[in-house]
Amino acid sequence: MSVQQIKNYLTLVRFPNLFTLPSNILAGYFSSNTYSEIETNTIILVILSSTCLYAAGVIFNDVADKKIDRKERPNRPIPSGKITQRNAIILALLLMAISITVSYLISAVTLIVVFILISTIMLYDFVLKNSLFGPAVMGATRVLNILLGASPNLSILIGGQFDDGLYRLCLVCFSEFVYIAGISALSRYETHKNSTFHLRWFHTMPFLLPLSIGVYTASVGLFNGNSWIYLFIFGSFILSMLKFATSSKPMANSLVQKIISLLIVGIIVHDTVYIGGSLDSWYLGLGTYVFLIPTLTLSKKFYVT
Repeated sequence: MSVQQIKNYLTLVRFPNLFTLPSNILAGYFSSNTYSEIETNTIILVILSSTCLYAAGVIFNDVADKKIDRKERPNRPIPSGKITQRNAIILALLLMAISITVSYLISAVTLIVVFILISTIMLYDFVLKNSLFGPAVMGATRVLNILLGASPNLSILIGGQFDDGLYRLCLVCFSEFVYIAGISALSRYETHKNSTFHLRWFHTMPFLLPLSIGVYTASVGLFNGNSWIYLFIFGSFILSMLKFATSSKPMANSLVQKIISLLIVGIIVHDTVYIGGSLDSWYLGLGTYVFLIPTLTLSKKFYVT
């Protein structure tokens, strides 16, 4: 396989976005962990399962959008013929098989979450993507990804061995859901190349609400005091993004695309609030920001939406 062909496949699976998945898994795992033991090998396997499943999902997304992409995004791998639809489907099925196999090795709960996630992904790609429910279903896929990270600990949470554990996890999931649904809703404007977009107050709510949820969880002690450090970083990111977005009225299509790309990178910043707020030392959560480096660097060479 040539270097160019490898690049085509990396483009197909939204290579930069893959680095936003570990933070989902870590947020789910640490916010649901009793701290008795951190199983590094389990975390790595869950991240592998999540990454394979996400890559398969975006491939099927491009398969479902083949006709639309011929008009709006003709340079993408499938509509341009750089990758055949048959090869794309084979790769997606292989990635799903790997995800299922790995999840089976982790736990029965993890396997169940993976099957639910697969069903949700397929429902989004082939049925609900362009419907009114599209953004909500996209948000649900990321929530399931967080639950995938929490899956090794779910039996402990359900058994009530971790006080406020389920409540904590639910708030993390709700915050992620709103944030991702907001990005998905905003992304619907990026393909209208000859149009402009006016940012209204209700467009900002999906990004301000997660910040409010984070403040609440820190204020009531659901997460430790370290979360305030990461909340400050996340809040600075969100407010600067909104200021940037509102500085240009109306926004051209290219600006909408840029904002969406940055908001996707912001998934890592969002998740670190709960990762850092679950760890004993304030600086341990900073390690999550390492994933920003490949995400930002690669987003300049590969598309992320």
